[in-house]
Amino acid sequence: MTDTRKRKLDRVDFLGDCVLAFKNSVHTDVIVKSAGDGPGIPAHKTILAAKSKVFSYMLDSDECKTSVEKSITIPDLSYEELKALLEFFYSGILSPTNKHIRALYVAADKYDIPYLQELCRDHFKSTTTLSNVLDILEMSTIHSDNLLKDWATFFVLTHMEEIVNSSGYRLFVQQNPDQGLYITQAFVKSLKSQLGSKLNQLLRVAFLSKPQV
Repeated sequence: MTDTRKRKLDRVDFLGDCVLAFKNSVHTDVIVKSAGDGPGIPAHKTILAAKSKVFSYMLDSDECKTSVEKSITIPDLSYEELKALLEFFYSGILSPTNKHIRALYVAADKYDIPYLQELCRDHFKSTTTLSNVLDILEMSTIHSDNLLKDWATFFVLTHMEEIVNSSGYRLFVQQNPDQGLYITQAFVKSLKSQLGSKLNQLLRVAFLSKPQV
């Protein structure tokens, strides 16, 4: 075993102690509540504040300080989603099979957790398909994620014929006309960069040439 690999394993073991402290509620000092009816989740203020500036502000609020049980509420996450977020805070690991990745991506943007957003972005990029790329494009636009948006746009342009001829694309354009225009503009820009002055000539041949009788 190389020294580098051993250090990585040692780091995992070291962080594993933090995960156990979270799961066993060792010396926790705050309760984090979800929007649903699930129970509050005990956590550590220091960990939450270190991982998210927004969480730090919430913990410093008068509402939290004056609360009898010292609690904060995350209204836009279900109990399971909140649990997944807190587990990430302690482990720094995002499993590719995590069924809450979309919710975690949204939370990463809202609660200023760049590393989590990066991991979620990488997951979406590695799992992009013809059937989900438009959803990824829409999601990246909503959250102003230009890195993910550029990737989704590139994927659309490289599979343009299949995508624009699909029923899903028609519905997408109806619901997102600005995105439809964006894709068209990106496609034209791509054609111009590849064909240059030949583009007009090709268009003329395709649309203006009269068929010979």
